[in-house]
Amino acid sequence: MTIRLSPHKATKILKWFFRGMPQREIAEKASVNQSTVSIYSHRFKKRASQIGLLAAGQEFGVFNEVDAIRSLSVELSQAGLTVEEARKGLRILKVFMKLGISPEQHAILVKVCKKINNPSFIHAAVKLGKIETESQLTYEQVVSRLEKAASELPLVEQKLQQKHAQLESTDKSLSQKKDDVAQLEASSQKFQNKIKTQEAEMEQELAAKTKQMDVKLAEVEETAELKAELAKSGLNMATLIKLAKEFTHGSIEDK
Repeated sequence: MTIRLSPHKATKILKWFFRGMPQREIAEKASVNQSTVSIYSHRFKKRASQIGLLAAGQEFGVFNEVDAIRSLSVELSQAGLTVEEARKGLRILKVFMKLGISPEQHAILVKVCKKINNPSFIHAAVKLGKIETESQLTYEQVVSRLEKAASELPLVEQKLQQKHAQLESTDKSLSQKKDDVAQLEASSQKFQNKIKTQEAEMEQELAAKTKQMDVKLAEVEETAELKAELAKSGLNMATLIKLAKEFTHGSIEDK
């Protein structure tokens, strides 16, 4: 004989049912026998086949549970997974959780598992073991230092870029200084050439002046000698000039 349950109790049974709770456990929680649980679950399935899953869920007061199951079914379909594949995935997920592996690490772990058969994976594992032995560090310490180095890498790269910028600025400044020095050297060479030209002109002018002075000096010496001769003869320059004029005048008249 089937026990007739209140709508509230029937809804609770179906909610537990949709949550995956075993019928025996549901029966104990609801204080009914297991056959009653089976009957109500069967009634829901039959009604769902008649009016639809969502409508049956609305009628039995488990719309949210039914809608959640329907959404899950849609997601599985869109992902191309069967219910059995989803079950296997759930079992793997539970194993990971028991090992202390968080969901965020699952993808990385799967990636690592795929690489186990790769010879390079074994090589990397051996290399890591060698590093641990030589450095006297544990795997965790090695990874910690690697993570620290990786976290500091952006700062190091930033500083390196700054140094490159400073070096480029220094190169530009040095290049400008070289240009300035080249201009100064060119100006200096031009000035030296000008000085040489002026020195040559001054030497020529000095030579000409010296020559003139030599001529005048010779004239002075000749005049001095002439005065000396006149003095010996008892004459002076005025008398000589007078005689010269008279001589010149007489010569003109004779002509």
